Amino acid sequence: MLSTLTNSIAFWQQEYHTGNTQVDRQHQQIFEIVNALHDAVVTRKNVYTIQELLECLANHTIEHFQTEEALMMAVDYPEYDRHKQTHDHLLSKVDNLLLKFRDRNTAAVTTEITQFLTEWLAHHIKGEDQKMIQFFQNNIR
Repeated sequence: MLSTLTNSIAFWQQEYHTGNTQVDRQHQQIFEIVNALHDAVVTRKNVYTIQELLECLANHTIEHFQTEEALMMAVDYPEYDRHKQTHDHLLSKVDNLLLKFRDRNTAAVTTEITQFLTEWLAHHIKGEDQKMIQFFQNNIR
């Protein structure tokens, strides 16, 4: 499904690598889902497809954040609270998006939202996540 997209917006780049295979794989999956959602919005897929993609995005994001938070807690990461706040903030936005979508259907999902998600991911990975992984590498031997 995801390999046949013609309208991609989120492109995985080498600079996004954190050095943690599980975290990187989950990031790449989220990029793929954002691209699938963007493609569905641009090509005006049916409401069920968009809802399925939104729910998939929410589920993968929750799973990914749980992975990162477990890693941070396991090593007593000093920036845990702040990092978790950024996760909670995005999850709140995704939850609100799902609620709006269920109320108004496709009108709530626009390319501005997929653009926001792409920018948020890139910024978060290059900042918070790479800082977190760097801490792990410097403090766990």
